[in-house]
Amino acid sequence: MATPLEVYRRFQRYLLAGNFTSLPEVVDVEAYTENCVGLTGWTTGFNTALKNFQQGIASVLTDMKMTEQDVLEGQDTLVIRSRIEATHSGPFLGVPPTGRRVAYDALDMFRVREGRIVWRFLLCDWLGVLRQIQPTQ
Repeated sequence: MATPLEVYRRFQRYLLAGNFTSLPEVVDVEAYTENCVGLTGWTTGFNTALKNFQQGIASVLTDMKMTEQDVLEGQDTLVIRSRIEATHSGPFLGVPPTGRRVAYDALDMFRVREGRIVWRFLLCDWLGVLRQIQPTQ
């Protein structure tokens, strides 16, 4: 059985590559629940969460690169602090696309059951992103 970290890394690899058809290998599509704090609130069902990601994040913060900073792994849980870089390519938090490269921190928490993610709680520094994309006064 894969460790939570191995499951997470496959999840991120599939997600960032746009390989959505492989995600059910590492996500319990029916039991999945997540909260992307500040953007979606609690979401039940992976297909809804994926649609939210595609519309709210992936289509407006493109060419995303993620670097793991800290990893805490338990038997069925995982906490990752990452640094994310992306290009502001679409309207985000009311700001039209700027084309600017932005960087922000994220804290991602997962619960894994039987080798698949069932729960996710994601905290991102959306205020930091907003400060980087807002027009200067």
